Amino acid sequence: MSTSIAKRFERIEGVMAFQAIRQGLVLTIPVLLVGSFCLVFLNLPLGAYQDALSVLPWVTSALTMAYDATMGIFSLYVAVSIGLCYARAYAARFGGFFIQGAPFAALAGYLVLVGFGWGSVDLAVLSTRSLFVAIISGLGTSMLYCRIVGRLPARRRYGDSMDGVFNQAVTALVPIAAVVALCAALNATAAVVFSAGSVEELFFAGVSALFPLADASLGSGLLYLLANNVMWFFGIHGGNMLDGVAQSVFVPGTAANAASLAAGGGTVQIVTKTFFDVFASIGGAGALLSLLVAILLFGHRRNVRRLSAFAAVPMAFNVSEIMMFGLPVVWNPTLFVPFILVPLVNLVVAYAATAVGLVPPTVVDVTWTAPPLVGGYVATGSVAGAVLQLVNIAVGAVLYLPFLRRYERAADERAQDEYRGLLALQREAELAQREVALLDAPGVLGSVARSLAEDVCQAVERRELELHYQPQFDADGAAVGAEALLRFRHPEYGMVYPPLVVELAAQAGVLEDLERAVFDRALDDAARIQELAHEGVVREDFTVSVNATARMLQDADDVDFVIAAVRARGLDAGRVVVEATEREALRWDAGASQLLRRLADAGVPLAIDDFSMGRTSFQYLETSVFSVVKLDGAMAQGVLENERYAEIVSSITKLSEQLGFTVLAEYVETAEQRDLLHRLGCSYFQGYLYAPALPYDQMVEKVRSAPRLSS
Repeated sequence: MSTSIAKRFERIEGVMAFQAIRQGLVLTIPVLLVGSFCLVFLNLPLGAYQDALSVLPWVTSALTMAYDATMGIFSLYVAVSIGLCYARAYAARFGGFFIQGAPFAALAGYLVLVGFGWGSVDLAVLSTRSLFVAIISGLGTSMLYCRIVGRLPARRRYGDSMDGVFNQAVTALVPIAAVVALCAALNATAAVVFSAGSVEELFFAGVSALFPLADASLGSGLLYLLANNVMWFFGIHGGNMLDGVAQSVFVPGTAANAASLAAGGGTVQIVTKTFFDVFASIGGAGALLSLLVAILLFGHRRNVRRLSAFAAVPMAFNVSEIMMFGLPVVWNPTLFVPFILVPLVNLVVAYAATAVGLVPPTVVDVTWTAPPLVGGYVATGSVAGAVLQLVNIAVGAVLYLPFLRRYERAADERAQDEYRGLLALQREAELAQREVALLDAPGVLGSVARSLAEDVCQAVERRELELHYQPQFDADGAAVGAEALLRFRHPEYGMVYPPLVVELAAQAGVLEDLERAVFDRALDDAARIQELAHEGVVREDFTVSVNATARMLQDADDVDFVIAAVRARGLDAGRVVVEATEREALRWDAGASQLLRRLADAGVPLAIDDFSMGRTSFQYLETSVFSVVKLDGAMAQGVLENERYAEIVSSITKLSEQLGFTVLAEYVETAEQRDLLHRLGCSYFQGYLYAPALPYDQMVEKVRSAPRLSS
């Protein structure tokens, strides 16, 4: 794909309306899953299974009702979901005013445009037949609704009533009335000018009349496939639109071939409706089975592979809606070219193979749910038909692959942008020292936060979180300890900012499980360190520091858990140090001192991190609970340029001599900085001058190579 075309696609993907269509289609995935599996269960091409269904009519009725309530009115779901997604995006971009009425406007507008309520209505207008009308009406009505609401006075837009729900309903009255009036006027125009029962009926009749094909040649077959797939790409049910053409031109060919061969003659018609189904459109419109194979073999995005796994079973029976609307493929400019091209290539390959006699012509009309390979064999009465299907699936997968990779690259870039937005929100809250409800954030940020929180929960449950260790050194360069630092490697976002992981875990209700998992892992590593210390590989007094939140240090059960875990592993007194930040200290209640003392008395020293000159911090130092103070990183980094920082560090180190605690400086990046901090009284150092945070084995190698001076 050329750079200019790629840039055009990027511009299209950035349009808010296009994003609303894509997100709206994705939002319907649960409906697609239920409806697609019901369709598969109703049409499994197994004789014994169908016989069983015939004697269990209630099962058939239940599956049919479930299908009718999902895929049977799928266009209705699409109109509502696109209306909702566009309104959300509009509110996020132009101001978070009331948008709840947009889905109702989309629903009302769509029902008017399909003629609902105008006498007897064919419920097929609510199915995928009217998908294009649903997409356009859902988008158009929500756009009109949002623009009307956006022009309302602020008092009316945001509400001035004590009864907020009632006020919102009144606010939506005028926009919804305008939407309904416009759609009704369009319908009336269709009736008066074109004698059509609805806009949908007019559209359906107009598109159907565009393709009056007369013969069943290769050229007409290519034109039929091209028209069918272009319509499907834009949400128009090509099969319904071209059914008249298929029935009159392509369907009779299979029976004609069978009769001719039975009479000893040759092939009458290569291009038949069954020929399309089993060789060109394998897996439905766009030959999506090839895309499924490409994703399962070469795709790297977890959500795409997960969707494909759900879609695999229905697509084995040519039910492709999950892939079509769930990925989505429709209205996806990146996949437009292969969606159109692959079926055409399949048709040419199959036509050539049949014309030269490698594969017999189709002689049996197979049910549309016949699985690949089975359908090819039954339709032609030959194994060659199954082999041809396999070849076409492979060729299609090769054609889809470069476009799939581009789609995934674009999705990766979009995901990274969304993650950076969430990260900025978290860091902004940290700087302002305020709480932020990430899971309730509006728009895309909230969606990313909720998705990432789910991933964090799964990682905690499966113990997939990592710990890296940053070594700590004394002034002589001897390694005296290491701090355990949480790491979460996400398949899409890479290494996630640790405080964001902790915050999401807290908001998702799994912070306790996360902290216990971290302590279990760190204490296991501390036990391994202890063995190395006893063997003389590292210093005997080498410590492992683990961070704890205020919540954990105020919970008696969690404190008991830490003490029990240390004792269960036979760790020496002082081997594990529990760290808490000065900011966490501000959250401690009156009972925290007793729990901290319980830890210290159990041989678990305490360190206060990010220490500056906070009053609360000094109060805890006076209790002699803390044995280590880690300087605030900004102070340690700025000590060379800021004389006041140097004075504060000197004051803290002098205080340490009086109260009996040790001072450790973090973020030490240069020898000059280290030497000044040492002259000011700092005993230990941690930072990039020595080593970054490393996986356990690399940390041990780093420590092993350091001098092992006696303590």
